Amino acid sequence: MSVQTEAGATQAPGIEFRLATPADARDIAELYHDVYLGSYPIAECTDPALIEQILADDAHIWVLAVAGSTVVGASVGRPEPQNHTYELCRAAVRHDYTGRGNFAVMFDMTVQAALAEPDCELVYGYARSERARRLFSRVPHRICWVGTDGGQHLFLGDREEHLIGVSINPSCSVVRVLPPKTVVAAGSPVDREVGELAVRTVPGIYPSRIAPGGAPQYVHESAAGSVAFSVFAPSRTAFVTEVFAESPAAVRELVWQVLDGAVPAAGPIEHMTFYVLADKLDVVTELCSPREPARRFTVRGYLPAWYRQDESRYDCVILTTRTDTRPVRRNGLDDLIDGVYASFPPELR
Repeated sequence: MSVQTEAGATQAPGIEFRLATPADARDIAELYHDVYLGSYPIAECTDPALIEQILADDAHIWVLAVAGSTVVGASVGRPEPQNHTYELCRAAVRHDYTGRGNFAVMFDMTVQAALAEPDCELVYGYARSERARRLFSRVPHRICWVGTDGGQHLFLGDREEHLIGVSINPSCSVVRVLPPKTVVAAGSPVDREVGELAVRTVPGIYPSRIAPGGAPQYVHESAAGSVAFSVFAPSRTAFVTEVFAESPAAVRELVWQVLDGAVPAAGPIEHMTFYVLADKLDVVTELCSPREPARRFTVRGYLPAWYRQDESRYDCVILTTRTDTRPVRRNGLDDLIDGVYASFPPELR
């Protein structure tokens, strides 16, 4: 795998930008430990043995900034082969090297490498702060900010709400199938962002499935049906990957059984994310029903062309819920997050 920097990107003096090798594993772990004050929750960035294996397998695009013998920054492109998607993630820059354009160079290299992969049709990423969002905007490929994660991750005891951005690979002939009706208000901030995507759109029939799938860790079955989900234990959060139920009410019953602890092995769950294919408005409406205010989901975003099946891509609605009362940090993103919320009907947010 080779990468190159876009001609317009600024190379910082004394900094080498390159792909990581297995020999960098311990230095990468130290970087994430130091930048995130020992609280970075992903073992793939903090366990030297696991990092070394990932790099030996060439499983991720991992771009480094190196000053002398010190790794001072990193950026990752993580493939999701089943969906022909790459996540742009796991950014870290040592505090002494921030503000010098280092992340912009690394991020640009990561984007270029991801878009060059034959299985990459869509890239996406999370902006943790307004500063991070501005850095995203410095690369030549337009990132469209279409939602939030609803405070998915814990950091030093509080939750952080991050923006979600997506971009279509301009070298791919992506076909986006539009749902019969959308939850996105015309002319709203999310509607304007989605309109910026360079993608061919067509009307069509959506797959019958409710959720877009993924790699589940657990399956819960009851009289209501079955639901598959994964868990990120450090943040006490669950992500629904599949659900089979006869009615929207049964879907609601299933996910709340999980939130109420029906799968003890999954540990405590305080936050749940559920992507629903955009034509399943009956499911969205039921999950967001206000009849039990403490037991409802809310729409937190809209993912155009998210789910891939049979050479076409389909939109999804982002739903989240929380059962905790932890403070939520927005790190300067308040106005943009409020704009996302305002893009959906009041009864769904």
